[in-house]
Amino acid sequence: MSKKNQSFAVSLKKEDDLTKVFVEEREIGQIEKNQGAFVGTLGKQVVIASAQSEDEALQTMLATYNLYY
Repeated sequence: MSKKNQSFAVSLKKEDDLTKVFVEEREIGQIEKNQGAFVGTLGKQVVIASAQSEDEALQTMLATYNLYY
């Protein structure tokens, strides 16, 4: 991931229907599969409630931090 001449390491850790999202080894949120859709949350705030894929939810979450893949 990058942001204006900077690079950031993004990693995912899967736990059943939940995927935790880490940036620079710090957890920023999670993606959960819910009734066929994916829900991306940052803390307690829902960023995207009905993503078609885990990747779409991840991209939306990273865009919140102005990070782009």
